[in-house]
Amino acid sequence: AEHVWKSAEILRDFKPGDEALELQLDDGTEMVYPLDKSSPQLPHLRNPDILVGENDLTALSYLHEPAVLHNLKVRFVESNIIYSYCGIILVAVNPYKQLHIYGDAVLQAYSGQNMGAMDPHIFAVAEEAYKQMARNNKNQSVIVSGESGAGKTVSARYVMRYFAMVSKSSSKTHVEDKVLASNPITEAIGNAKTTRNDNSSRFGKYTEISFDRRYQIIGANMRTYLMEKSRVVSQSENERNYHIFYQMCACAEQSEFKSLRLCDADEFRYTCMGGETGIEGVDDRKDMEETRRTFSLLGKSHHFSDVFKVLAGILHLGNVEIRNVGSDRSSVSSSDQHLAAFCDLLGVSPDGVTRWLCHRRIAMVAETVVKAVPSERAVNSRDALAKQIYAHLFDCVIQKINAALQVPGKQHSFIGVLDIYGFETFEINSFEQFCINYANEKLQQQFNLHVFKLEQDEYMKEDIPWTLIDFYDNQPVIDLIEAKMGILDLLDEECLFPQGTDQNWLQKLYNYLVDNPLFEKPRMSNKAFIIQHFADKVEYQCRGFLEKNRDTLYEELVDTMRTSKVLSAPRTWILVMHSAILITLSGSLCLVSYDSKQPRTWILVMHSAILITLSGSLCLVRYDSKRVVQQLRACGVLETIHISAQSYPSRWTYIEFYSRYSVLMSQEELGLNHKKLACKTVLQRLIQDSDQNKFGRTKIFFRAGQVAYLEKLRLDRLRKACLTIQKHVRGWSHRRKFLRMREAAIVLQQYVRGQRQVLQHKTVTAAVLKQGWASVVIQRYWRSYLTRQIYRMVHSSSIIIQAFTRGWIARKRYKKMVEVQKALILQKYARAWLARRRFQSLRRLVHNVQLSYRCQKLGKKLEDQPQTTTIKAVIDNLTGYLTSNLCVGFRLLEEHAEEVERENKEVEREKQEVEREKEEVEREKEEVEREKEEVEREKEEVEREKQEVEREKEEVEREKEEVEREKEEVEREKQEVEREQEEVKREKEEMEREKEEVEREKEVVKTEKEEVEREKEEVEREKEEVEREKVEVKTEKEEVEREKEEVGREKEKVEREKEEVGREKEKVEREEVEREKEEVKTEKEEEREKEEVKREKEEVKREKVKTEKEEVEREKEEVKTEKEEVKTEEVEREKEEVKTEKEEVKTEKEEVEREKEEVGREKEKVEREKEEVEGVNMIPNMAAQLLFMCVRHADYLNDGAKLKSLMNAIICGVKKVITDHREDFELLSFWLSNTYHILSCLKQYSGEEEFMKQNSPRQKKNCLQNFDLSEHRQIFSDLAIRIYHQFISVMEKTLIPMIVPCMLEHESLQDVSSMKPTGFRKRSSSIYEDQEVCTIYSLIQQLSLYHSTMSQHGMEEGLAVKQTFFLVGADTLNNILLRKDMCSCRKGMQIRCNISHLEAWLKEKDLVQGTMATLKPLCQAAWLLQVNKTTDDDIKDITEQCSELSPVQIVKILNSYTPNDDFEKRVAPSFVRKIQGLLQDREGGSSQLMLDTQYRFQVTFPFTPSSQALELLEIPSSLRLGFLTRI
Repeated sequence: AEHVWKSAEILRDFKPGDEALELQLDDGTEMVYPLDKSSPQLPHLRNPDILVGENDLTALSYLHEPAVLHNLKVRFVESNIIYSYCGIILVAVNPYKQLHIYGDAVLQAYSGQNMGAMDPHIFAVAEEAYKQMARNNKNQSVIVSGESGAGKTVSARYVMRYFAMVSKSSSKTHVEDKVLASNPITEAIGNAKTTRNDNSSRFGKYTEISFDRRYQIIGANMRTYLMEKSRVVSQSENERNYHIFYQMCACAEQSEFKSLRLCDADEFRYTCMGGETGIEGVDDRKDMEETRRTFSLLGKSHHFSDVFKVLAGILHLGNVEIRNVGSDRSSVSSSDQHLAAFCDLLGVSPDGVTRWLCHRRIAMVAETVVKAVPSERAVNSRDALAKQIYAHLFDCVIQKINAALQVPGKQHSFIGVLDIYGFETFEINSFEQFCINYANEKLQQQFNLHVFKLEQDEYMKEDIPWTLIDFYDNQPVIDLIEAKMGILDLLDEECLFPQGTDQNWLQKLYNYLVDNPLFEKPRMSNKAFIIQHFADKVEYQCRGFLEKNRDTLYEELVDTMRTSKVLSAPRTWILVMHSAILITLSGSLCLVSYDSKQPRTWILVMHSAILITLSGSLCLVRYDSKRVVQQLRACGVLETIHISAQSYPSRWTYIEFYSRYSVLMSQEELGLNHKKLACKTVLQRLIQDSDQNKFGRTKIFFRAGQVAYLEKLRLDRLRKACLTIQKHVRGWSHRRKFLRMREAAIVLQQYVRGQRQVLQHKTVTAAVLKQGWASVVIQRYWRSYLTRQIYRMVHSSSIIIQAFTRGWIARKRYKKMVEVQKALILQKYARAWLARRRFQSLRRLVHNVQLSYRCQKLGKKLEDQPQTTTIKAVIDNLTGYLTSNLCVGFRLLEEHAEEVERENKEVEREKQEVEREKEEVEREKEEVEREKEEVEREKEEVEREKQEVEREKEEVEREKEEVEREKEEVEREKQEVEREQEEVKREKEEMEREKEEVEREKEVVKTEKEEVEREKEEVEREKEEVEREKVEVKTEKEEVEREKEEVGREKEKVEREKEEVGREKEKVEREEVEREKEEVKTEKEEEREKEEVKREKEEVKREKVKTEKEEVEREKEEVKTEKEEVKTEEVEREKEEVKTEKEEVKTEKEEVEREKEEVGREKEKVEREKEEVEGVNMIPNMAAQLLFMCVRHADYLNDGAKLKSLMNAIICGVKKVITDHREDFELLSFWLSNTYHILSCLKQYSGEEEFMKQNSPRQKKNCLQNFDLSEHRQIFSDLAIRIYHQFISVMEKTLIPMIVPCMLEHESLQDVSSMKPTGFRKRSSSIYEDQEVCTIYSLIQQLSLYHSTMSQHGMEEGLAVKQTFFLVGADTLNNILLRKDMCSCRKGMQIRCNISHLEAWLKEKDLVQGTMATLKPLCQAAWLLQVNKTTDDDIKDITEQCSELSPVQIVKILNSYTPNDDFEKRVAPSFVRKIQGLLQDREGGSSQLMLDTQYRFQVTFPFTPSSQALELLEIPSSLRLGFLTRI
């Protein structure tokens, strides 16, 4: 890029009369700068390096164009910072890429901050405007200005986004979203592609955002100015029409747009004039979807069709062909498709449009004549109609947007955002640039007056004499344009002539304005004129001025358009002349300067030219100094600097000056008590001219160059001090080295000469040295041998011990395993035997029942058989015999069956009792629990047998039915008998199998042999005789009795164990009671000791009173003796004086006694209060335990309704307390602790084993018995989390205002000051000494207060301390990232010192673990500020050490690093680029610049069981809970 100014250093001092200066440029080349001897113009002096790169350009000591240009270059190119202050202006350099400085976290960081407290940012400007509106109740305006492509639209969008986020309203209308949603619509219909910008706003926009009394957005109103209508019908090369046309053409194939008869943009004349119709990287179809979405968000979706119809009609109108018919006539074909489409879409008559495009009506005196017009004028008429229709549509859309943004409610105040063109100058400048530059002339005039007034206010505030400042006034340029017989006046005059031309108007300008020094005629052209604007000279081409000013639209076309229903609107169509433009323009200016007392915040957006050189995927940005200077001049920045430089541009507060330049003060000046006086004294000594500085109330004002002079003096002083220190240190080091060498040489000489001896009368020889060395070697080996022997002995003994212990443990485990295995085997066989016994007894009973039933059935069958005469007698005999025998058998069977049933019932009852007893035994013993499963299996077997019995009964019933049906079939009965016999045989076989099993069991269980043999005999006897079953039943009864006896024995064992447990419990209770008694005794003894101490004090007081009385009596006796001895008048007078003095002494003593009594009363009150506090704090969580005791009482009463109401009352009461006392830290801490201790009590006494492990026997008795409160546990957990978040928010509100002053601004290390000069933004209305200073000790004191409160309430401190330290670290780091003045080596030292104080506090409270990790990012940032940043090794160290910082944060800190002195160096851009390259490969790195201060760690409340016995809880009387009674 071309250089405007170059930096150089003077090689030889300048002396008056020198013809040239010898200079050396920054690149090392030398040059000679010639001077004019008559009036030498020396180059501008450069600011010291300490002042270069400042946030505010007004902080520079030398304020001129090269200084400003160099400062912006350093900030943008080297530090990658785009924003800078220039007094009240915010200068923004467009980087043409996305930056990480506009996130929500950055927005929140700037919210509530003063404008100069953080780095320059557009959010800081918006915050200042919002704060001034809310604080002073005055309307504000933010002006965004700049040339095309500077980023005005984006900057205005950020401003409105800030207002929408900060003043979020609580209504459901979403006004903020609607305000932001209006941007896509206005950009679609008002933005276009130009040669400098792909999204250039071609209109000025003033958005007035309305606020209510709570300063929340309630609506907005938008006004537009200087709409570029000519772009609708003509575009330059490589430019486009408005975006909306191309978006519609891209969606032409969609169903919603088919009725518009659209085609590609290349086929319409109004959209293809610039050549390329597309923009790289822009999708018009997606943009159309966004436009339609925002239309629907504003509630105007039903206006789609009309808007798009009008826009499509304009495109079709541009394609209407107008043909020449002769030399002065023209015509339009009636079959023109585009004309038909235009008329259909707008709903107008084709004949009227065709006629009045090519004809004109002329009103004569007597008649009206219709005259044809040539094609050139017809085309102009067509284009004028298109422009007017588009302007009308644009206004209608803006009105619809304003209607959507209006919300019911009264406006209290507003902030206006004006987005308007800056000063423009192109190769070809026409009417549009003339109007824009005229508007900027008016704005610059208002701006100069505003800056002048601010300077005057600042001087008056500081009580400094006001002197007039000579600044540039552009009123002559404005008069040249708008005065009578000026440019606009002559233009309007020429437009009134029908045959007026641009050349005639230009000739008039040459004639009338040739004497004006601000108006020039070009040397090489007769079709242009030059105006000297405030920014630069601009040459305007006169072609098109008249036509654009007229914007002629014939009345006949207007009447035709009035018939259109689509174009119907509240306003009427008018012929637009230049006067209307003037009204609009002046209206914009009047609106901006609405209130002369209204403070305004100005933004200046500046464009930086870039050159893109494609090299792979890299885009290189180059800083064009020439282009930047042009814009600085065009936007009025240099004029603002000129106004500031005329007075006192550098301003320092007294405390800043004292901290910075105390090295220049003498001991006497440093000894002055008042810093303000010390500053005045040193300045009067250093700067003799009193006009070079002024002393205000809170600041010192310096002329240009004085701060640089002071910096030079300071640097010289520091250099001298450094040289002195280096001289003395190096001298001391060399002297020390020399003395050591000299001493060593002397010792060597003494050994060589034999003068130095080890022992007396013996010199040091080689043999002695060898012997000494040999002894040392022998000692070494001997000691190593001894240590090895000891080690081996210890090693072997430890191995032996380990072997024995391991063997013992293994044997113990083996014995235990053998015992367990044997017990399992015994249990298995015993349970198998019991199961078989039960099965056999049940099977016998079933067989008996079957036998008796079958006998009866056979008898009935025999009775029912048909009888013959031959066998009748035999049958009778048989029947008699059988009946006699069967009756006896049946009777016996019946009796036997009854007995068996009775016995079975008894057995079942006994079995049930045994099972119950077994269950009781199983509950008390853990081993018996395994038998439950086997018992259940036995029950299942019994049930299966019962089912088999029921099945047999069913078979019997079936047999009965068969017998009744088939009485005659005896053979079948025989077969059934045979089957029964076969079943008996099968049963016998089963019995034999059982015998075999029993024989196998005999080998394992010897004790069961006799019983198995008995069972075998019983089975054989059952086959032969049924009667023997009684004996077996008896034996079974005996066995049951034996089992009962065994169960009884087990019961006795269990009862014995219970008794032993009860005894142990009684012992424990007795021990606890004895301990409590001892505690009570100790308390009583302490009370007695206290009473004795009180009594002793009273006795001492009484003795003191007695001694005083005795002394008084002695004095009286002495006085009496003196009276008797001396009787002169002088003595009497002396006596009277003594009496008066005694009386005074008595009165004083009485007053002292009264004061003592009052002090005693106060002490008693304090002691009572202490006792009350001690009573309350005796148990930190007494409230939780009292509430749980009430819950336990409701559970004891088994009253569910009472328990439910009690739990609801507790929860509602706690919620009400925390809502009524939202800001009470102690109350929130108290209830947070008690809430999660109630939760712990509900767990501890719930009866669940996992929570009862640490409970004492007495606490286990107090567990809840009747109700399950697990659901309420979750409710209490949620309530505790809610209180915790409210608790943390209260802490944050207190700590956030303290963090930055304590961690960053407070300088805990003395003599390590990091203060630097500040500019306009550091103005304040209060003196620094009057402000309360926040130090790191203030922060630690506040943390200690929080910690003591939490400890007093028995709360877990780690819950809140970690979150608090995260807030401290995150807020501090965020401010470092957003404050360039905090990025220095000294500030890193201060931060590290402050962190060490916090770490010491954590160690003192034993909270280091888990908490210091939250400060790691801050520690690494402080380390990064202190470490060297020059070599490749430093790059590796930074990438390895700064693991907790994201790549964006590391690069931001390096770019913002600013040295405090000339001894430090800035970070080279190449160093930053290398680090960026290494950090790109880092995995898991966040792309966010700021840390989220709203992040909350997960809350987990630990289960902390209490060892306090609830029944021993004592309630202090100071709590006044007398209504509670102990049960």
